[in-house]
Amino acid sequence: MTRRILALFASSFLTVAMSIPAMAEETDGVIESIDPEHAQLRLSDGQVYNLPPDFDYDAIAKGMIVVLIYDADAERPQLRAI
Repeated sequence: MTRRILALFASSFLTVAMSIPAMAEETDGVIESIDPEHAQLRLSDGQVYNLPPDFDYDAIAKGMIVVLIYDADAERPQLRAI
């Protein structure tokens, strides 16, 4: 029974890990500005990230410390998760 539970957790972990694209990168920082009109977020290091169309702007605020997962292959990084 323990082996089955362990196998279930391992397969669940691998499923979640594979759902994040291989090109995704991670960074952290403090939110400097949020621009809902252009769907962009700027961190204190000056880097600007495009936000997805269905993003919930009420979930973040200027001055928050965040960890971002984003696609690095675009001209301007596309945010995947906060």
